[in-house]
Amino acid sequence: MTEKVSKSELTKLRAFFTEYAPTCVHKAEGMLKYRYTTPTYAAKGNAVKAGADDQAAVPERSLTGHYLQMYDWDACFFAQAAHLTKLPELKGLGLDVVANFLSLKGASGQIPRTISPQRIWDQGDQCKPFLVQTLWQEFSQGDQATNEKIGHYIDDLDCYLKFFQRERQKEFGLYHWRNVLESGVDDNLALIAPREAAKDEDESVGKFPDGAILASDLSSYLAREFLCFAALCAHFKRPQLEAEYRAAAKALTEAIESKLWNEKLSLYCNYNPIDKNSVELRSWTGLAPVLMDLASEEHRERVIHDNILNTDHFLRAQGLASHAISEPLANQQRRGLYGRAIVSNWQGPVWVLPNALVVRILNKYGYKEEARDISARVVKTLLHSLSNYNTLFENYDADTGKGLWAPQFMSWNILALELIETLE
Repeated sequence: MTEKVSKSELTKLRAFFTEYAPTCVHKAEGMLKYRYTTPTYAAKGNAVKAGADDQAAVPERSLTGHYLQMYDWDACFFAQAAHLTKLPELKGLGLDVVANFLSLKGASGQIPRTISPQRIWDQGDQCKPFLVQTLWQEFSQGDQATNEKIGHYIDDLDCYLKFFQRERQKEFGLYHWRNVLESGVDDNLALIAPREAAKDEDESVGKFPDGAILASDLSSYLAREFLCFAALCAHFKRPQLEAEYRAAAKALTEAIESKLWNEKLSLYCNYNPIDKNSVELRSWTGLAPVLMDLASEEHRERVIHDNILNTDHFLRAQGLASHAISEPLANQQRRGLYGRAIVSNWQGPVWVLPNALVVRILNKYGYKEEARDISARVVKTLLHSLSNYNTLFENYDADTGKGLWAPQFMSWNILALELIETLE
C-alpha cells in the first residue's frame, strides 16, 4: 500500500487543474466551428499557440512534445472530466468537441482523428470511437437545450459507426485498426507483434501486422459505443436504430469473450488472422474489455487479481504500467519506435488514462481500497512532477516517477480529478 496523500496535496493538484485546464480550450477558428481543445496547456513563461504548426513540415509534437492539434480521445477524455473543475466556462465542452469532429465527417462516415484550424493531420486514420460516449455523458448531465442539440447528431453518429462496421470489421465480427498509430497506443507491442529477429530467416520481419490484427481495445471501445448509441436512440425515439445497435453490441461482446480471452494469461489478447494465433502479450489494451465493463464476472475477477493488482505484471510503484513489466520487451524509454518513426512510448511507462479507467471499474465492483491505492500512486506521481519539474508530462517511469516525454501535457491527465475524488 502506498503512502496516503494529504488533504493539502489534493487541494494543490486540484488547484493546478482549475488554473491550467482552461488554457487547453480555444475559441472557434478556421475549419473548427466550435470550441476545441489541445492536449498541451499554456504555462507561465512558456505559452503555446494552438495550430501554430499547421503549415510546418514537422509538427511540434515531434520536436518539443507540444501537441497543438485536437486529438480524438485526448479531447473526449478531457471533456469527460472538465466538469469536475466546476468552471462554468468549461460547461458543455463535450458537445463542442464532438460537433467539431462530426462537422468534418465525409459521406462514408470517415472522420479524421487529428484536426486543427487550418489542417487535417494523420490523413486516412479514423476518429476513435469515443464520440458517442462523450455525448452520452453530456446527455446524462446536460440541460434540455443541450440534449435537444445532441438529438440532431443521431444520423451523423450512425454514419460514423457504420464506417467502422464496413471498413474495420473482419473475422468473427471483431475489429482491427488501420495501423498502430490510429489506435493511439503508438508502439503497442500487442499490435506490431514482434517475430523472429533474424531477417534472413523470416522475410516478414519488419512488415508489422498492425493493420490486420483483431484488437481487443478497438472491439471493446466499439461495443461500449454501440451501447451508448442505443441508449441515445431510445431517448430520441429511434427504435429501429436502438435495436440494431443493441444487437451489434451483444454480438461483439460475445465475440470478444469467446475469441479473445486467453486462459493462460488471464487476459484478453489480440488475434492475428495471418498466422491464426493469439498475440500472447500483456499490454494494457488487453484490459479493455474489463475497462469498458463488458467482461464476464469470472473473467473480470481474474483480470483484476492476476494482472491489474499483480506487482509481477502491471502494478508498479507509480501506478499501472502500460505494458506488463514481466514482458521481455517492456521498457521505460522516453520515446519508442514504430518503423522509422519516433513515437510516444506505451511499452512500460505509466499513463494516467489506463489508471483512471481501472479506478472507475475497481470503484464500481467494490474494490474501494485498491482503487484508493492506485489513485494515490498516480496522484503522488503527478505531485512529484509538479514539485520537481514544474510541469506535467504525458507519461512517467513506472518505478521512479520520472517525467518522460511531452511537457505541459494536460489531455487526459485531467482525469486525475476523478482519482482525487476517489481519495476524498
